[in-house]
Amino acid sequence: MDIDKIKAVLNKEQGIAHWFLRRYQNEATTIIRLPNLVTVKDGKLHQIPNPDPREVISAPTEDIWLVVYSESEHDGKTYMGEAIGQLLSDDESALHQTITPLVAGAKSQKNQPYSLPPGSSEYPEVELADPDLMSASQPELLSQVQEFNNTVIAAAQKKESVQVSNLELFVHRTQAHVATSTGVNLNYPKTRVDTEICFVARPDDRHIGEYTARLHARRFQDLNPETIAELCAGNARAIALAGKPPDFSGPVVLLAEAAADVFTSNPVLFHANARFVFEKSSRYEHGKPVTGDTDIKGEKLTMVADPLLPFGHSSEVCSAYDATPARKVTLVKDGNYEGLRGLRKYVEYLGLLDKGIGPALPDCNMVIAPGKHKTEHLMDGPVIVVRAFSDWSVDFTSGDFACEIRLGELRKDGKVVPFKGGLLVGNFFQALADVNYSEETLRHGSYYGPKAVRFNNLKVAG
Repeated sequence: MDIDKIKAVLNKEQGIAHWFLRRYQNEATTIIRLPNLVTVKDGKLHQIPNPDPREVISAPTEDIWLVVYSESEHDGKTYMGEAIGQLLSDDESALHQTITPLVAGAKSQKNQPYSLPPGSSEYPEVELADPDLMSASQPELLSQVQEFNNTVIAAAQKKESVQVSNLELFVHRTQAHVATSTGVNLNYPKTRVDTEICFVARPDDRHIGEYTARLHARRFQDLNPETIAELCAGNARAIALAGKPPDFSGPVVLLAEAAADVFTSNPVLFHANARFVFEKSSRYEHGKPVTGDTDIKGEKLTMVADPLLPFGHSSEVCSAYDATPARKVTLVKDGNYEGLRGLRKYVEYLGLLDKGIGPALPDCNMVIAPGKHKTEHLMDGPVIVVRAFSDWSVDFTSGDFACEIRLGELRKDGKVVPFKGGLLVGNFFQALADVNYSEETLRHGSYYGPKAVRFNNLKVAG
């Protein structure tokens, strides 16, 4: 679609105070590989090695989203509203049919007025695109994927009774264009590689376990096939041999993936959001402990929302909602609330823009400061180690959680006993009052932080 033609229509459309356009021109390639084909002969299953991808799908797409801002007058006061819709054509009559209901929807909202970033805003340079991946031809891309897949399969085959049942890779090469009626006009490339790799363990005829790795990176080189196979094959085997969950109260260590799940979706992110502070549904108080009235016994949390990390999974140049420039902000410092994240309009509502405090993106990488302890020391028993959750969910308002454990282990008297199932029960804010962090760090998706986090007073309900 002709983006200049769309802008021209927006600029003359009645009822629009401001507009925001976001266009993604994307080349998406999906590669599915089944390492073994299964046939039946003489009533028995036989596996035949399959060196080729089962399916390769590559298609270009273009997504254009429009946010319309409209002002209205009610009882002598000026209000502002917004509405979002997808543009499917640059034909003027089709654009008018899409824009008209958006304007009507925006006018029906009675929000106090707010601004968009001015055209003079400075935007950071953030590395979002792997140049090698961006410039690779289709044969070169498929060769990269094949090499990655073969390495994963070969590494898994070295593990006793473990094999890879399927590999799916999704490669995105995107050109982003962001523009506003205030004069913002940005163009920048992005890449992303998403994987789903299923490992199956059959240690004997009575036991079977499955573990699926779902990993994300902007560069192939950030996905280490040997490391993936080592960790995930071990998890699949442990799940196959896992017993029933114990009843346990005491220290619980979240390891790697489990720690990442918790800290990239934790209640502090809700309470340190400018929207919920403005709506008075947040417990945020600048400089006050995130643990409330609970005294801190362990190490104090420092958490930074950082969208500027080179090739970070959730790094960005600007907000996908209103073109706000990306910036790093410390949400929690030494256990106390520090900064806020959230949309520009709520930062403006709180009066922070007038104080020179700019907005920070709602979604970005979570950076947790490392601690003072070796991972192996944090796992000294008796202790529960959680390696993966079936699903991590928490009540953002209260901090309460009761989440099923996909894979855990009880470490006691020098023994490591794997288990699956059971609920990890507690309150996130209270748990932060007695916690220790490893000095070793890792990167997992949007998480950059300690490899191990030990909460010293939680409960596992078997």
